[in-house]
Amino acid sequence: MEMSKKEDIYKDDFVKELMNNIDLVEPSDQFTNKVMDSVMQDWLAKPIEMKKPISRNQWIWISGLILLVVLILLGTDVRTLVNATDNVFLNQLDNTFLQPIHHILSKVFESLIQLPAMVYIIAIAFAGLAAFDRIAHKLLQH
Repeated sequence: MEMSKKEDIYKDDFVKELMNNIDLVEPSDQFTNKVMDSVMQDWLAKPIEMKKPISRNQWIWISGLILLVVLILLGTDVRTLVNATDNVFLNQLDNTFLQPIHHILSKVFESLIQLPAMVYIIAIAFAGLAAFDRIAHKLLQH
């Protein structure tokens, strides 16, 4: 270790001596502007693309899977099938998971049925406008 410290001291002295003999040059007034222009040119030539964490196809698959699970839970009486078995695990699963989900989904659909038809018409109109805007935007870009 002692040897490397001595070498570092000699190197430091050597560098200091070299730097004393060199005159520093001041950059021109436009130096910062030129550097920033160069950086912007590089940035514009290769723009950074942000990738969405979840793609549209993945959202479609996730939504479809959730819809399928909801339809299975509401359309078939999974709870009756699970209760018919004498399996302790399945009965526990029904009590902690299936029964609350079935209750919540039933309440949600009951409240959705009670909404006036105008709410659904407006929601479909907004969805149609959003789809039209997206299609028009894509057509105008090409």
